[in-house]
Amino acid sequence: MRFQYIEKIQDRIHWGDGTFSDHTLLRFSPAGFRFVDIDQQDPQVKLKDVAYLRWVKAIGRGETDPRIVAFLRLERDRPVSELFPDLHCHTKAGEELFSANSLITHTMRTLLGRGWLRYERGRWRVTVPAREAVWRQRGEAVLALLESEGRLRLELGPGVRPPDTVAFEDFDVRLNLIPVGRLAFPRDLVWRERPRIAFNTAFFLLEHNDFFSFHSALGEPYGLFVQDGVIRRPPLYRRSAIFQRANGQWQTGTFSLEDVSIIFPDGMVVTSESHLPPGSPGSCAFALNVQANVTVYTRLYGTASRGGILSLSKGRVLGRTPIEEGRVELTIIDQRIVGLKTGGGLDIPQNGFVLSFAQGVLSPKVSTMLRARPVVRYRFMRREHQDIVQALQVGPLLLQGGRSVVTATRLAEEEFWVDRQYADGRVEIGVVPTEFPDDMDRTRAGRIGIGVDREGWLVVAGVAGVEKGAKRLEADSHGVTLAELADLLADAGAVEAVNLDGGGSTQIFFLGGLATVAGGRLGLPGVHYERMVPSVGMLF
Repeated sequence: MRFQYIEKIQDRIHWGDGTFSDHTLLRFSPAGFRFVDIDQQDPQVKLKDVAYLRWVKAIGRGETDPRIVAFLRLERDRPVSELFPDLHCHTKAGEELFSANSLITHTMRTLLGRGWLRYERGRWRVTVPAREAVWRQRGEAVLALLESEGRLRLELGPGVRPPDTVAFEDFDVRLNLIPVGRLAFPRDLVWRERPRIAFNTAFFLLEHNDFFSFHSALGEPYGLFVQDGVIRRPPLYRRSAIFQRANGQWQTGTFSLEDVSIIFPDGMVVTSESHLPPGSPGSCAFALNVQANVTVYTRLYGTASRGGILSLSKGRVLGRTPIEEGRVELTIIDQRIVGLKTGGGLDIPQNGFVLSFAQGVLSPKVSTMLRARPVVRYRFMRREHQDIVQALQVGPLLLQGGRSVVTATRLAEEEFWVDRQYADGRVEIGVVPTEFPDDMDRTRAGRIGIGVDREGWLVVAGVAGVEKGAKRLEADSHGVTLAELADLLADAGAVEAVNLDGGGSTQIFFLGGLATVAGGRLGLPGVHYERMVPSVGMLF
């Protein structure tokens, strides 16, 4: 096969304040390019790295002797009925758990939160009181699985061996218990697969407020992902994506949950009320974040509605569905139904949504069927989207028609809603990414963008940056703003472009070598740490 031409430019921008930013530009024919999800070949590498990094974070928060418990979730989730057929699988709030991963995470949080777990001479032991027989059975089953497969780790710091006994009566479950999903070092993939180009792509759950739900885990990506014509992940929020049609053409566009229909194993179709043709057999219409007979709730529930009219919550993320007797609600992550609850009041995960049915709308037959096959699939509603063969949604949009579309309102238009700190000390958990600079033209950081030029070639721009608090003015690249990234891509010939995940994730590999300086420092200026990510773009 003839070697494909790749145009590569590396340069340094000098800013007026004496700082600089190093950038890499790549331009190439899209033949052989694809987006893929990745996972570390050796899972122990992933477990140890996450546990150590979270220990460093705890030190940075001021903890003097942090204990980190990290565990690997199942790489391929399985129904509770298949893996734990004899276990009681309801939460205290009344949610029935269909997902084995959800049950494992919920169990670990409960055991550690109540001080019912001990580490003794290299082994874990459940110490559930005799009166809590259900929790003893559940804890022993989950612990047996995690220990037998080497999925559980206690981290006390580099080189520190645990004492004979470690108790967890005062353990901070929210901050120091880390469920770990699928993610990997891009370098690991590059060494094995030898792509000519590889770079990080999708947003993923990283901060504690990103994976507060026991249905979620560190490392799990979110946003529209289409692979081989199949929608693997739905578009949760109205954000920009780059996609390829069956004829090979690449474009950008904006997608939300209202652009797809949700299809159940029995053939029932749930579609946005704005797209459902009148009298469609076997279908029902949903409203997005508005109470109706069928509603889809995302983390945006409670924020500004269409037309700029605020809800009764005055524009705050409500975080859970309204209480309503008899209402049946399903928690859905990617293509998996992970839980079911009746009566409302269901927590809404960052990387999924809740599908809510008024009493009597969802038949008992369907509920029974879902316990056996807790899966859904998706289909684009618009005809112009139905030939999409691959797509990745991140955002915000940077270029359209050859011109920058970076404006002060762009992030709001694409439903970015970060954590909010109030004067009384309360923190309102926002919408992922929960820690994202809410400006387009002030904050410089490591960033990657991808675009399409007039000839249909792909253009990738990566700018190195360093995590907050670890920059050395004379030695470290300072990244760019979103507006500056748009200008870089336009100067390189792109006419349409979107922003990808950046910050400490910013990595571009070219012909096996790292073309950007890793932005992680772990508080050690001059020391570079590469970050694991769950998805990459690769050119073979």
